[in-house]
Amino acid sequence: MAIPPCYADLGKSSSDLFSKGFNFGDVKLDVSTTSSSKTTFKASATSHGGDGTDGASRRVAGNLEVKREVLRSGNLDVSLSSKWATNNTVNSTLTANNLGVDNLKVTLEGNFAPQSGKHTGKVKTAYKRPYLHVTDDVLVKKDGVTGSLSAVVKRCGFYAGYQATYNQAQAKLSDSNFAVGYSACDFTLHSSCINHGEKFRGSLFHSVNPKLDMGVALEWASGSDGARFGIASRYSCTPGVTLRSKFNSEGELGLSYKQQLNSSVDVTMSAMIDTKALTMPTHRLGLGLDFSA
Repeated sequence: MAIPPCYADLGKSSSDLFSKGFNFGDVKLDVSTTSSSKTTFKASATSHGGDGTDGASRRVAGNLEVKREVLRSGNLDVSLSSKWATNNTVNSTLTANNLGVDNLKVTLEGNFAPQSGKHTGKVKTAYKRPYLHVTDDVLVKKDGVTGSLSAVVKRCGFYAGYQATYNQAQAKLSDSNFAVGYSACDFTLHSSCINHGEKFRGSLFHSVNPKLDMGVALEWASGSDGARFGIASRYSCTPGVTLRSKFNSEGELGLSYKQQLNSSVDVTMSAMIDTKALTMPTHRLGLGLDFSA
């Protein structure tokens, strides 16, 4: 009896082919390590590329995250994490799995900006069981409360999900999304209606073989004449080497090469080529380094 994913993860296998493994125009460094006390440290820094006219676009942004398991008793698992970013914001998260009920997850999040004094709080709950996955998020800000509720049901490979967001300050349903699809062992077909029917999206993910995955994505906005499309692939040619590619209707060709140098170091090189302006300086390169211990 399979447990369906949450609404935010529907169609994720296809969307990951388009989003992961590419860092066009950036140089990114990720470092992670875990101590003997099971405390995890993660640091990330990104140098954003620019055209030389905007100094802010070339600034380095980074963050440091510390995560520790604070309690484990039976099925109950409680962890605490804190993240500090270079934009001078601090985010703390307390997560409890199987809190009182199996498969019930409760997360408390707090975000604070010391310089401006702005702060927000969020309570996230998720409950899953065979054929059902329900989430409820409540965001508390100075100007009001926003609540988001979602539910996904799945049976015999077919699934349907609905997600709605209510804005208390505006006293209206600010977001309403619906999705349906079918998932099998080697492919997933997904479609969704977004923001009260303003956009329609569809995607197909196919695991051709253990080494090759392919995906197709379509998007049409209400009132537009044409649809946008994209195709992406991921190929693990040898152990430790992964090739990625994607191409969209805007004529942008993305290529990525990932090499695992050893068990602790990965390097990723990527490029975005504008096939409609091959002679123009619109192409972008990216480099990523990932260290883990």
